Amino acid sequence: MSFDLRHLEGFVAVAEELHFGRAAARLHIAQPALSQQIQRLEGSLGVDLLIRERRRTQLSEAGRAFLIEARRTLAQAEIARTVARRAGRGELGRLRGGYVPTTSSKPFLAILADFQRRYPKVQVELRELPLGSLAAPLHDDVVDVTFVARLGEITCLGPDIAVHELSAEHFMAAIPAGHSLAREPEIELGRLAQEDFVMLAPELCTEWHETMINTCELAGFAPRITHHAREISTQLMFVAAGLGVTLVPASAQALRGQDVAFVPLAGPSPRITSTVLWRARNDIPVLRRFLDVMAYQPDIEP
Repeated sequence: MSFDLRHLEGFVAVAEELHFGRAAARLHIAQPALSQQIQRLEGSLGVDLLIRERRRTQLSEAGRAFLIEARRTLAQAEIARTVARRAGRGELGRLRGGYVPTTSSKPFLAILADFQRRYPKVQVELRELPLGSLAAPLHDDVVDVTFVARLGEITCLGPDIAVHELSAEHFMAAIPAGHSLAREPEIELGRLAQEDFVMLAPELCTEWHETMINTCELAGFAPRITHHAREISTQLMFVAAGLGVTLVPASAQALRGQDVAFVPLAGPSPRITSTVLWRARNDIPVLRRFLDVMAYQPDIEP
């Protein structure tokens, strides 16, 4: 015969009250039902836990030893209940986040930091993704939520991918601080036609590279690319050294000081959108909590 937590709770109540009537009242059950529970428990264990006398009830040696473990088991069961409830509310667990490492990822990382402050018991795992990443890490179940920096419209994600736009920004010209155009309030891109350009390596993200080329061609020239870099910060390092100019998102201004001038482009310029993606059918509680935190963020500056 087996026993459950109710039998342990009944035994602990009797052991502490040493009176079946008071223990039954404490548990809000009938005294005969409580007596049957204790008898089933003793039968399951094969020992007497209580010494029943006409006017009083006492613990046996086995009962005193069993009481210690019964209390410990009930306490652990309560911890398990609490953990399960908190996990069900998204207050415990694991959230796998992916991000493309550009200056535009700052809003996403800020939301993750806010989420971590609110729910410190959730383990947040971050994975750096290639620049051209879209929904593949979600489809492959590598991450639960991911940040992407997109040029133009987001297409071909699939019907199961949910999209939330965080912010949008335009590209600017990044030129050496000592350049003759550095103090202009804005410039036509065509005025950079004779400059050397520092571009991100095309294999990092074909779309990014093609957009930069097409933008220059629309301004009337093919850029003379003399250097490639694998990070925006490296691009700006080259610009600071006077090795060329480049086009970067406006948020890249946070990366360099007085050695690089950031000048707005007159007329249309590429627009980069900071976007969060997740699987619409992913109903894990921690993801729901993250989406709640993201939904209540104030207007975010890229």
